[in-house]
Amino acid sequence: MFNKNSELALWFLVALSIVLSIFGATPFAVGFAGSLSFIGMVARLLFACIHGTQRLGWRKFGMIFAITCIVSWGYESLSIATGFPFGHYVYSAELGPKLGAVPLMIMPDYFGVCYLAWVIAHVLLDKFDRQIDSRSLFAIPVIAAFIMVMWDMSIDPASSTVKHEWIWRDGGGYFGVPFSNFLGWFLCVYTLFQLWAIYLIRTKQLEYCSLDDYKSSWYFPIFLYGSIFIQPIMAAAFVTDCTITDASSQVWQLRALFQSLGLVSLVTMFFVTCLAFFKVQKNVNLK
Repeated sequence: MFNKNSELALWFLVALSIVLSIFGATPFAVGFAGSLSFIGMVARLLFACIHGTQRLGWRKFGMIFAITCIVSWGYESLSIATGFPFGHYVYSAELGPKLGAVPLMIMPDYFGVCYLAWVIAHVLLDKFDRQIDSRSLFAIPVIAAFIMVMWDMSIDPASSTVKHEWIWRDGGGYFGVPFSNFLGWFLCVYTLFQLWAIYLIRTKQLEYCSLDDYKSSWYFPIFLYGSIFIQPIMAAAFVTDCTITDASSQVWQLRALFQSLGLVSLVTMFFVTCLAFFKVQKNVNLK
């Protein structure tokens, strides 16, 4: 199992993520949106570092982190410049300093959630040995990519149309977000997950890790991913009945926006969280 300090740190980060999700849904959080996004990113990145290095080792962990940063920055920069694959958008100053046109915190934010999606994809496909073979070489990246897109569907309209952390220049049908964004998201995260899989299988995959024998090591990523969906669901309860206008001058009902995001979170992220939890729970080979 994880040593006591690591286990306490992981529990703390899960608890912190829950608190951030609850507070972030309240009206009091309006003036702290940028800070809350940054703290959430750091919490998920620290979680991935603690959990991931003990399972993968620093060399493999560092390589998949580098792959994620390069691929995500490349796709983001390409889309900002050309509109492909996500659509035409720009980042505001809300997310801090940038590397080119992309905020520095975007790349580690990708990685923090990507790591959770990667582990959960293994659970959903019953790959508790973490060994990637010819049958799972493409299956794991595809499932992990869908898990990532679920997250984006739950946050993008709130982050862009409401918080203005990024601005969709031409608006879009999903509360100011274009349909192309989610197709582009799938392409982006599938690319980096596929590169993870190819890298891991070419480096003789993974050495045996005793952590894989324990349910707790699989529960932690599930709980952290599950903590994220709390915010969209709670925001639906706190939202006031008013309107907001996106960059294309389309007017949206704020209550409809947040209630829709809450429903999407419930039937996607919460469903995956429950399914993964029950798969781990019923696995008789785990302690």
